[in-house]
Amino acid sequence: MAVADDRHRLEVAERQLAFVQSFFPRIDSKVSALFAIMSAQIAVAALNLTAEDLIQWYMGLPLTVFLLAVAAAYVFLYRCAYPHLEGGQSSLVYFAEIAKRREAEFIRDYLAASVPSLAEDITGQIWRNSQIVDCKFKFLKLATQFAMFSLLPWVFVLIASSYSHGRLPLLTGQG
Repeated sequence: MAVADDRHRLEVAERQLAFVQSFFPRIDSKVSALFAIMSAQIAVAALNLTAEDLIQWYMGLPLTVFLLAVAAAYVFLYRCAYPHLEGGQSSLVYFAEIAKRREAEFIRDYLAASVPSLAEDITGQIWRNSQIVDCKFKFLKLATQFAMFSLLPWVFVLIASSYSHGRLPLLTGQG
């Protein structure tokens, strides 16, 4: 009966680990989308500005605020994409620890591991992966907040640029 209980615990732990790991692609797809959106914002701003625009305070100031917000968002996106992965010493299921071993050594150790020790190792990975997912989510949230903050100065830069170049027909009387 104890062997059946151990196997059941291992199966439950494997399912839980798979569930926790399912959050990684969800977060990473949001990172890619946010990176693309912010890169497009920079491109649109760059296409609408000239060198003379940069000396005008009403464009330079919001442009600086916009670029600082985007830079902060990029930093948090980077930290989300490349989280701190240390941990899992001597694990038989953590990829970085497996990669440190020679193939024959890993095969020997894995096949010699008992069901309870594998369940314990997987449970440790559930905990560590949960920490990483939590960290990634926090960085994604911060990046999103900075990206949202960058919208107002970005719009102001575009409106000011359009106005200074006479591209606002409603304000110039052209229509």
